[in-house]
Amino acid sequence: MGLAPFTEADFVLSKEKRAEITAGLTERQAFMVNHWMDLHEVINRGDWEGMDVFFNTDTMTYDNPNRPDLGTYHVWKTSPQGLYKTFPPSIYRTLKAWGRGEDEICVLCHHHGKHTGGPYMGVQPTGNDLNVLWFSWLRFRGDKIDHIYSISDVLTMLKDLEVIQAPQPVDPYK
Repeated sequence: MGLAPFTEADFVLSKEKRAEITAGLTERQAFMVNHWMDLHEVINRGDWEGMDVFFNTDTMTYDNPNRPDLGTYHVWKTSPQGLYKTFPPSIYRTLKAWGRGEDEICVLCHHHGKHTGGPYMGVQPTGNDLNVLWFSWLRFRGDKIDHIYSISDVLTMLKDLEVIQAPQPVDPYK
């Protein structure tokens, strides 16, 4: 998966780590990335009411080809809540960030947890690690998130959680 070894403490980003992630961004882009990283801290605590202040809750939209059912903020919000219960500690962090203009950022993120809290896609808790990398493109309106497009490594996640078996060839062209 390409992740360096980590501990749960790595999900609490220091000022220095945040500065590294936002290096090279404009002041506005750095604000948006820090807003996103602040949101992760709130979600990592399970503060579901506290996360509302990060979004334009009435207009925010969400797109993900793997989850077309999560189109609005209020529906999308149920996903991190379900993940929090199913994969404790269910914690998120930003690894890299890029910016474009004054209202768009793209972030590479990592979600970690353990399948101990309940069934997932019909599979009872296995105790297996959840380590998902994903990209999100975020658009802001004002100082709040107004749109998220995300794409994640669902295949690896489903294999790791024993939802599916998908052997990978050594050389797929043979």
